[in-house]
Amino acid sequence: MKIEIFPSASGDCLLLTSSDRSKRLLADAGLPEAYDEFIAGPLSKLRDSGKEIDVAYVSHIDRDHIGGILKLLDDEVKWRAFEHLKSKGGRMKPPKVPRPPKIAQIWHNAFLEDIERTRKVKLGSALAASAGALAGLNAADLGTAGTMALAAETEMLALSVADAIEVNWRIGPDQLDIPLNPDFKGELMTARPGKPIRLGTIDITVLGPTETELEELRKEWIDYLTDKAAYIEKMRKRHKRDVESLPAGTSPAELASLSHAFAKTIEKDVTPPNLASLVLLVEEAGKRILLTGDAGDVSLIRYLDEAGLFDSEGRIEVDVLKVPHHGAKNSYSDEFARRVRASHLIFCGDGEHHNPEPDVVAGYLKAVAAEPLSGGRTTTFWFNWSSDLAAQHLGLWKDVEDQFRPSALPAGVRREALGKGADRLTLDL
Repeated sequence: MKIEIFPSASGDCLLLTSSDRSKRLLADAGLPEAYDEFIAGPLSKLRDSGKEIDVAYVSHIDRDHIGGILKLLDDEVKWRAFEHLKSKGGRMKPPKVPRPPKIAQIWHNAFLEDIERTRKVKLGSALAASAGALAGLNAADLGTAGTMALAAETEMLALSVADAIEVNWRIGPDQLDIPLNPDFKGELMTARPGKPIRLGTIDITVLGPTETELEELRKEWIDYLTDKAAYIEKMRKRHKRDVESLPAGTSPAELASLSHAFAKTIEKDVTPPNLASLVLLVEEAGKRILLTGDAGDVSLIRYLDEAGLFDSEGRIEVDVLKVPHHGAKNSYSDEFARRVRASHLIFCGDGEHHNPEPDVVAGYLKAVAAEPLSGGRTTTFWFNWSSDLAAQHLGLWKDVEDQFRPSALPAGVRREALGKGADRLTLDL
């Protein structure tokens, strides 16, 4: 299996390709601006070569994960509008954006644009967590930097609900007609251990969320719909015009004033959208990849435990761990680093919101030093950004990179980071 790691600003973007190169899964697409700058061009080459993305997986609705996916869909609408008008004899220039590859299906957990239907959505998790399962997740001491990061994150969350609703509309049968969660019959995807989804030679098991996390997200979603009914109606009218005339529309205006819509959280330091992250275990030919979105460390440990994936010593070793929440403190614990081990740790983040946290990187390094992987396997830390690229957050990157001085590294550890002139990192398992 091949993993391409794209620079995605403060978000995530990974492209997984099966070993026979026949199937592809796109895991998030970063912020809209990062998608335009770093991701749209490389993805368009798939279309140029007659290839498609078999699954576009949105881990959760935060803008730094879903925003690039919405931009991808918006760009495809522009291209279809161009083709439509051209077929009618219209004279217009092609869109200035690269055309995305075809998307065969999308995995995306989001509620609906009206309150009553959102209330009626069934949450059918096979392993529903107990009411108190989320207790204790706020144990991390965030400090000043962490508090600032949470405030910035909360400000983005209000934008994210609007993005998620727009994704629902863009993929609908009257627009791009992309199947939603087909293996769950169009319903929300929830934990289903032991029942992997087959994608060519790849097996993908949904480990989380459970209905507990989705119920908390639904509460916040309804708060947003209640507060912003007029804006939702404005968006609906714009999309109706898209359906009627297929114009080359643009993404919605920035909604920074909406930050209070998600001001409440069910815990001090992890927001409901993060906790509702769609967590996947991807397996092929004995290789395992754990895709975590922005899920919390306690939730992830619970998912793995309920799926029976820990060994007799309470640990799991995977080939690749997409480090939760960009290496933020609020999704890290020493217990998680000790129990969830990987040959490759992927950190996505450009330093915004103080991620990846130098202390979190240090924690994973400490876990490797304390107990190396079985079979003498080495550990590689992958970063989709570096001080070579950073125009800001240079102090953070110095703190991170100083930990990888040869004299400081545990045996069998190395670092791979995106440098100048590169458009991605490639990990071939």
